[in-house]
Amino acid sequence: MPSSADDSDDVDPETERAIRRAVREEIRGGVRALSQIGGGLLLGFFALPALAGVLLVLDVPLLVVLFACVGALLALGAYAWGLPPFR
Repeated sequence: MPSSADDSDDVDPETERAIRRAVREEIRGGVRALSQIGGGLLLGFFALPALAGVLLVLDVPLLVVLFACVGALLALGAYAWGLPPFR
């Protein structure tokens, strides 16, 4: 609900541009964070099972495949932790 105060239009144009720029940067940062998280999830859900399947077809022992998958998930988590949204 708009305010009935008369001095609401006394905002400096340069200040208004700075505020708009800051808001845009915050929105872009949120979109960037969501895209990084989404990319990591896609990699985790599609690439790791495919890699595990290839390793199993190549007769790599199941225990080695499980350790490799857990290690890859931990490495992805460590990499994601270093990305800007989590720093």
